Amino acid sequence: MIFIDLFNNPPSPELIAEGEKLTKELMQLPPEQRNDFIDRHADYWGKLKEHYIKLSHGKCWYTETQDIASNYHMDHFRPKKQPKELKKNCGIETATSTEAYWWLAFDWKNYRLAAPVPNTSKHSYFPLKKDTKTIAQGQNIDTEWCGLLDPTDEYDVSLIAFETDGKVYPACADMNCWDAQRVTLSKRVYNLNYPSLVDKRIELQQICKQRIQKIKNAQRNYAETHSAEFRDMLKDYVRELKAMTKPNAELSAVARNYIRNDPEEFIRNIAG
Repeated sequence: MIFIDLFNNPPSPELIAEGEKLTKELMQLPPEQRNDFIDRHADYWGKLKEHYIKLSHGKCWYTETQDIASNYHMDHFRPKKQPKELKKNCGIETATSTEAYWWLAFDWKNYRLAAPVPNTSKHSYFPLKKDTKTIAQGQNIDTEWCGLLDPTDEYDVSLIAFETDGKVYPACADMNCWDAQRVTLSKRVYNLNYPSLVDKRIELQQICKQRIQKIKNAQRNYAETHSAEFRDMLKDYVRELKAMTKPNAELSAVARNYIRNDPEEFIRNIAG
């Protein structure tokens, strides 16, 4: 998952105004007509897609992969239609809103750019902490005990860790705490351990491992010889590894996580 500073980088005022107009029209309709209205104006969030793609350098916000041959989806983070109850809940009891978050259907702050795998898996699931209240129209969404990690929340993104098996794990010491449970729920709902994603992470970790070893070898040779050749080689290797952690690099969070787990502090420092 990658952090997207969406709220400080809004789409154009014209597109925001269009969404607000659609929301006002939606508000005036009786409940039985809302879904039809939302369906008839589904082209709206498609107009926002190009902006959202630029914010992530062409990467899915949930998987941080570039699905060049696939159509990105605009996921409604809070479902625009009736949320589904999460039955395969990984042993975690959750709650589900009895109503859709219909008033957010055209709210630009409620969209997340998703590749087909996480979006299809997520569908309209939106688990909440057991025995907590769901928000209603006009209430502050931050008061809701959301069970899913949100890529627009920098804290949420920090809760994910990656092991050498390529899978997602909680970065929390207490595996029973709510934040650790949110990672587990997000793994399940976004399908973050989809086999091809796991394989891709393992492949990237192997590249990191090879580049780190090259850096250590060059550093040792430079320390012994003080040769300009080894110094230049060392700088080049460091740049190569650091490039894997840049925002435009695919799976940069996986690379940073791997580098930060190295026993050598000077290697860990490369991750920033």
